[in-house]
Amino acid sequence: MKSRQIPILTFTLVVLVIALHALVPDRTPLYFSADAIAKGESWRVVTGHLMHADASHLLWNCLGLAVLGALIERYSRIGLWASLGIGIMAVSALLMSPLSQLAYYCGLSGVLNTLLLVVLWLEWSRTRSWLVVAIACGSIAKAAIEVTTGHSVLTDISWPPYAWSHVAGLAGGALLIGFLNVSKLQRSS
Repeated sequence: MKSRQIPILTFTLVVLVIALHALVPDRTPLYFSADAIAKGESWRVVTGHLMHADASHLLWNCLGLAVLGALIERYSRIGLWASLGIGIMAVSALLMSPLSQLAYYCGLSGVLNTLLLVVLWLEWSRTRSWLVVAIACGSIAKAAIEVTTGHSVLTDISWPPYAWSHVAGLAGGALLIGFLNVSKLQRSS
C-alpha cells in the first residue's frame, strides 16, 4: 500500500461535483437520460452521475465519495479511476437497458457502491478482518432491502431512489475485483 498524504484526485472530484451543483441552474440537460443518450447526447453517460437532485442528495454522495475515494486513493489513483470507470459503466449499462424505465437518473450512489466493494476488498486483502465481511454483508442486505421495498434505507431525497443502480454498482465492483484477482493469478503463474 502506498501512503499518500493528500487524496488530491478525490478532493478534486468532490469539488467538481459541488461546483456543478452550485453553478448549473438547470441540471436537466446533464441528467442521465437513455433516450437523450440514444439521440447522441453522450455526455450524459458521465454527467448524470455527477448531478444531484437536491442538497441532501449532494451531501450524502459527496460524503461517500470523499471517504471511499480517499481510501482507494491511498492504494492507487489508477485504482480509483478504474473503480469510477467500471462503476459508471455498470450503472449506465443498467440504465440503458430495457430493465430501466426511468426517464431521468442522477447521482453517484450506484457508482459509490462500486467504490464501496473495492474498498472492502482492499481492506479484506490487507487485514482479513471479519468486520469487513460484516460490512460487506450489511451493504448487500441494504441494497436488497431497498430493491424489495423501493425505499432508501439511509437517506431521504426529493427524487425516488433507484435501488437497482446500487445493485449494478455492486456488480461493477465484483467485476473489477474478479478482473484484478485473475490478473494477479496470471502474473504469479
